[in-house]
Amino acid sequence: MTMYVGLFGLAMAACGASTDGASHPSTRPSTAHPTPIAHSAKAATDEDVASSFLDPAEAGLAGGETRTIPAGTLSKLSICVPLNPLNTPEVAVNKRYATAKEEITVPYKGHLTQQGWVLPSEAAASALMKQVTRRLPQCRYNGSASDPVDPTRRISGISNPKTYEPDAFGWHGHQIEQLMNVNGERASVSTVLILQRGPVVLALDYVNYTEKAPAQTLRTYNLSVLRRVLAHPA
Repeated sequence: MTMYVGLFGLAMAACGASTDGASHPSTRPSTAHPTPIAHSAKAATDEDVASSFLDPAEAGLAGGETRTIPAGTLSKLSICVPLNPLNTPEVAVNKRYATAKEEITVPYKGHLTQQGWVLPSEAAASALMKQVTRRLPQCRYNGSASDPVDPTRRISGISNPKTYEPDAFGWHGHQIEQLMNVNGERASVSTVLILQRGPVVLALDYVNYTEKAPAQTLRTYNLSVLRRVLAHPA
């Protein structure tokens, strides 16, 4: 399999949030010295959201590349990868509520994105989730399109959003399953969770590049990784 590149591939890797200004690659922030946003989150919710994020070993991506975007940077929540990556469904969020965003990548294996927002109240978080719900129809499709960067590449995809029922940890919201093919060859199987608990909204995404396993097996694996975040002690 060839790793998916081009504008569409970048959209797949970036699904979850946009930023103001440049990205800031770094190592995983120390939980011993939380960022100001993390301190604020803990004071408001008794949770340090960023400390619940998985490290590479916990995510099953040991040895991969890790990138961290600092707290207070994310300004938009991108909901899913559309067939046309120039029209990504997203909602604006005040960046002062954003936790750090962490990405872990192992080529040809997987890419995990973890990020969150701590809103001033549960009602504010619910209002954000309602905006997400209004954009979900753009995440339901079964079709194909040309790669806008490389017209010789034909992209086909299946995307199905569904409700993520309240779990044992109190999270609830949306789950989006996506499968992407490039020129008829499977490129990735992805699982996206956009969830709320109290004033906290999480956007988690696992993109699985494994070639041979059945798609449903990969979806089950993806969800098992993301649920480790939800169960991870803060």
